[in-house]
Amino acid sequence: MSKNILKAEKICKSFVTDGVVNNIIKNMDIEIYKGDFTVIMGSSGSGKSTLLYMLSGMDKVTSGNVYLKERNITNLKEKQMAEIRKDNIGFVFQNMNLIPDLTVRENIVSPAYKSRISKSNVNEKVEELLQQMDLKEHEHKFPSQLSGGQKQRTAICRGLMNEPELLFADEPTGALNSSIGENVLDIFTMLYNKGQSIVMVTHDLKAAARGNRVVFIRDGRIDGELDTGTFYKEDIKEREIMLYHFLSQRGW
Repeated sequence: MSKNILKAEKICKSFVTDGVVNNIIKNMDIEIYKGDFTVIMGSSGSGKSTLLYMLSGMDKVTSGNVYLKERNITNLKEKQMAEIRKDNIGFVFQNMNLIPDLTVRENIVSPAYKSRISKSNVNEKVEELLQQMDLKEHEHKFPSQLSGGQKQRTAICRGLMNEPELLFADEPTGALNSSIGENVLDIFTMLYNKGQSIVMVTHDLKAAARGNRVVFIRDGRIDGELDTGTFYKEDIKEREIMLYHFLSQRGW
């Protein structure tokens, strides 16, 4: 198995509501491996999105430690964490979170502000992404002028702008219809085949079948893992059946 790029040890996440402590993630250990397409699944309320936000540094753990390439990032100050997110981590949100007053090109370039990428490389990278994601003819449009698929492709470009070592995605096809969603999944598959490390939360079996590793979360704990191997589109039905049996055994 590949070397881990991220590791979490004994992480917990708790919220207090009306004086009652709710434990969302419970003493969890998990490793994310370089070059893997890791999918996190679980029933609604299982803690999968909370886990994603903790692993990506978008949210703090209540206790435990998170290591990015052996560096403990658990208690870093927000400014230090922002630097790490800027240089090492990309994030794709379900609701895209595009800035409405910026064009497609400007949204994509926004993470490169004060990043380690030189100005000349920024222009080269944005052109590459616009071409790769079939957005060149839309680069001067604003988000309100885009279709759902175009918005999500823009969001993926933004997540890739700084060439992150890890790309996190939270339900990236959740707001899209099935055909546009499949197009977005094809993009994630292409990125994975090029060596991009991806961690994706999804409730969708077709989306989950794209990963090579599926981690199932139940009540804030890992309740099983499935190694699905390399994705080939002609094997999609067999993969979905294998994944369905794995999930059914866990009451999904």
